[in-house]
Amino acid sequence: MVLLLLTRGCWPQGDDSKRKPAVLVSLAPVGLGDFDETFPITGEVKPLASAAIRSQVSGVVQRVYFREGQEVEAGQPLIGIDPSPWQAALNQAIANRNKAIAKERVARAEVQRSRAEARLARQRANRYGSLGTQGAVSVDLAEQFRSQALSLEATVTSRESEVESTRADLAAGRAAEANARLNLERTTIRSPIRGRAGQLRLTAGNLVREAEDRPLLVVNQFRPITVQFAVPQRLIPRLELGLKVKLAAGDWGQVSSIDNAVDPSTGTTAVKATFANRSQHLVPGAYVKGSLQLERLLQVVFIPQVAIQSGQKGPFVYVAQAKEAKGKEAKGMVAQPRQLQLGPTSGEQVVVKAGLRPGEMVVVKGQFALSPGSTIRLAKQQSGQGSK
Repeated sequence: MVLLLLTRGCWPQGDDSKRKPAVLVSLAPVGLGDFDETFPITGEVKPLASAAIRSQVSGVVQRVYFREGQEVEAGQPLIGIDPSPWQAALNQAIANRNKAIAKERVARAEVQRSRAEARLARQRANRYGSLGTQGAVSVDLAEQFRSQALSLEATVTSRESEVESTRADLAAGRAAEANARLNLERTTIRSPIRGRAGQLRLTAGNLVREAEDRPLLVVNQFRPITVQFAVPQRLIPRLELGLKVKLAAGDWGQVSSIDNAVDPSTGTTAVKATFANRSQHLVPGAYVKGSLQLERLLQVVFIPQVAIQSGQKGPFVYVAQAKEAKGKEAKGMVAQPRQLQLGPTSGEQVVVKAGLRPGEMVVVKGQFALSPGSTIRLAKQQSGQGSK
């Protein structure tokens, strides 16, 4: 019995016993088509315009005209401050201006009167001076009229100075009135831009002071909106305005701003893209992911990036091929390595410049268990999909 077992153990085994079991793999076709070369980005959403609302006058908040989070228009009232003291200040300024107008009118009238008196006195002085020369009147009388004319001419000069002073007072009064009117208008705080109103720091009845450091609220423009991201300096020569940017959420935008310097600490330059944001789901301060489309390549070969492996001779993939027949019809597939020359990458796809033909099948799952010539079989799920 022992001899029989030993003899059976010495029998030559068939080829099937020497074969390795088939490796379970998944395949993907080599594609051919247009390819967008992209660069992955992570950016911060920033408003195209932002206004920190502060009060330009002091007073008690009398009314709030908006709801927090409401869309507001440029020029729309937001907050009303008690206008009573500022209306009183305007009334006082108007009174002072009217008073200055009256003084200026009186001063001009005095100038006209003084000019008329001085003109008559000069005519009389000239006439008596001529008579004095002829001996018709005394020299003292002629000199008296001449002195009177000089005095009245000096009065004219003084009156003209008073007119200039009253005109200056009038200009100051008008400026004070304009400032008081402006302050009264400022008691109604309006939105300088169109956007979404943020949260209000205080409510009606609170006192606000002029030019406080902390804003009462912030209005951010949501439509359109920008996303700022960084691009390495090696890509700067390829940057241009209008390049498309796609966010992970599906939004499409365009590059609208490229900074004019590189940050030496990071080796990157800042880029902004503008998005319509019609649904307003892009919120300032949020971080988003997406891709910058650098170039659109037409009719190129590409494969899933997961299929690629690194070897001593460079990148390669395993290509599924039918077994060669040896004396009888062969069944099944084997995996053969193929060296590649790669191009740009976009997301999960990579361009193949050389090494593959459209329509060939590459291994995308199970490739790390393969060696050249390994027998492969498809995963059940993929086999089922292929049979449909």
